[in-house]
Amino acid sequence: MVKDKLVSPSMNFQTIASLNKMSLHVLVERVESGYFMASVPELADCVVLAETREAAIAALQEKVRVRLLNIEVLTLEVTNNPWTEFIGMFEGDKEFAELAAELRAERDLDVNGTA
Repeated sequence: MVKDKLVSPSMNFQTIASLNKMSLHVLVERVESGYFMASVPELADCVVLAETREAAIAALQEKVRVRLLNIEVLTLEVTNNPWTEFIGMFEGDKEFAELAAELRAERDLDVNGTA
């Protein structure tokens, strides 16, 4: 199901028009039996077991391809984000600034809050 443009259904969902490229994490591990298990954490039912690493990856690619054939990917835009009411609430608060400075010093963070 490939679409030429974004479709905006109800409830602020947006359909992604083209899934030409999608990145998924693939875990490959050798299990006790000597087989290789390949899985995609983002897709709980996409797990395969094979005799070789290459066979496991190939089988997983096919399983993911089949799994995604009828999937529609949506994003949900939240317009009333409850966290926004807290943004800047401590601006100008001397006590909070002192506490934040102590925490940065304790955690060896620089002035910009990065490690």
